[in-house]
Amino acid sequence: MGYLVLARKWRPQTWDELVAQQHVTATLRNAIRQKRIAHAYLLTGPRGVGKTSAARILAKSLNCEKGPTPDPCNACSSCLEVTAGRAMDVVEIDGASNRNIDDIRNLRETVRYAPTRGAYKVYIIDEVHMLTNESFNALLKTLEEPPEHVVFLFATTEPHKVPATILSRCQRFDFHRVGVVDTAALLKKICAGEGIDIEEEAVHLIARKADGSLRDSQSILDQMVSFCEGRIGVDDVVRALGLIDQQCYFDLTDRIAARDADGALAVVDRLVESGAGIEEFLDGLAGHFRNLLVAAATGRTSSIELSDAAREKTGEQARSIREEELLRMHHVVSETVQQLRFSADPRIPLELAVVKMARLDRSASIDELLAGLAEIKKKPAEAVKTEAARSASPSPEPAGRVSGSPMAVRAAPLRAAAVHRSAAAVPQPVRRPEAPAAPEAAASAGPEPPAPAAPAGTGPAVSFENVKARWDDLLTLVKEKKITVGAFLAQGAPLRVREGVLEIGFALCNGFHVDSINRSLPIIQEALRETFGRDVPFRCVKGDFPEVRRLSEKEQKAQKLDELKGAGGVIGSLIEVFGAEPES
Repeated sequence: MGYLVLARKWRPQTWDELVAQQHVTATLRNAIRQKRIAHAYLLTGPRGVGKTSAARILAKSLNCEKGPTPDPCNACSSCLEVTAGRAMDVVEIDGASNRNIDDIRNLRETVRYAPTRGAYKVYIIDEVHMLTNESFNALLKTLEEPPEHVVFLFATTEPHKVPATILSRCQRFDFHRVGVVDTAALLKKICAGEGIDIEEEAVHLIARKADGSLRDSQSILDQMVSFCEGRIGVDDVVRALGLIDQQCYFDLTDRIAARDADGALAVVDRLVESGAGIEEFLDGLAGHFRNLLVAAATGRTSSIELSDAAREKTGEQARSIREEELLRMHHVVSETVQQLRFSADPRIPLELAVVKMARLDRSASIDELLAGLAEIKKKPAEAVKTEAARSASPSPEPAGRVSGSPMAVRAAPLRAAAVHRSAAAVPQPVRRPEAPAAPEAAASAGPEPPAPAAPAGTGPAVSFENVKARWDDLLTLVKEKKITVGAFLAQGAPLRVREGVLEIGFALCNGFHVDSINRSLPIIQEALRETFGRDVPFRCVKGDFPEVRRLSEKEQKAQKLDELKGAGGVIGSLIEVFGAEPES
């Protein structure tokens, strides 16, 4: 006899040898034990998971000389004939080759005859979904009311193609896809029985390549035995099958987590030079991120289908990367897989995705943001003032960095000049005039101390008419220097020039604006000097002034959101991330 491939030599011969299908074996065993044998069974599931093998084992159980029995002996002449495929009472039909109505008519004629030796005549129709509609219709009556000695066993990988009229006349058993762990355990058993020397990691690579099919895994193992003259190693499997080593995913993830774009692209270069498929690599990378997420979320790796060494590495890497970042990486990979179908060169989307993941900013967890929000709620006034002060204070741009806004670029030298001049001349507050204040201002200001005024210069004082005429120019210049300060100043209006001091009126609800302006005196002083050609002292006054427009409640809320967003910090980040809007 010639060489018998492993897939045939190690075909299951008993219920216990069927891998990962305990729900099927237990039901069929109990049915035979309780003498509740149906006249038709439909066995469905992926390729290579044991459907046809289960049909043959059931045929042996029904016709065994000791049976019907839940466990065939595999020693009697009936069992041996079924195993060898020459039993007269077990008829195997290929649905793809015998799909015409004439073939089904012949079958209907033969079912009337009693079995020659056993208790049942068993018809096994493989790939039954290949039958034509006419063939299915011809089979309906026989399938619904067959002779007592006939049992039909249908196997298919596509049950959705079987008519509902056929499905309703069968007991259906769905076979499961075999996991990597169970497949690897069977391969180790075969290697031990055949004397094959193989590394454990190589076994897991073959099991993953089989994708749930035991028959495929055994065929691959047969191929590797022929490829390698001695011990089968990981490198041999990778080279022979064009697989991607799991270590490649670990290396790339380490580079991404370290924000090392150069090192990550080097991993991609090695991958492309090895000839591996980019789409297959991205699928594997998505699976790797999934494993890391499972390990990070559950704190365990027992459910991950990898070897013991790979599971340990996965657990270690998962502890060094946050779940939020893993989710973002997985999202980038998923988007890249979708882009591959529209790209002429698949390497470009892969490299862009790698650089994007390496450049992702560190994400803050929602718990941290909410904790910061709760802390600010305890002291809202102090927090708002602190953030506004940080936003209002001028800070130099980092070296080598230029703002993308033309206005910001134009205002940069002016801001530097303002800081220099304000450091040279410290402003002194101007004494309040002895004349009584305006009734409306005095009535509303209360015990609040007056705002400081800018120092006066030499020469004639600026007239109030000139201030009103140039007010819009002043606001534009202040916004160029610092947009938040300009927005605060725009909420006020010039009231009067009294004894050379410009008084700017604000509504009573604009206390935050006044505080922010007082902390940004150098910016406004510089703008006044550039607008009017001299130093112009000023003070901010709160009151019920007709010149100042009253904001609606919604405008006040929108203004408050803009202020908090512009101030930055935790509150600003929350507003920007969640897109907060004022209630109407």
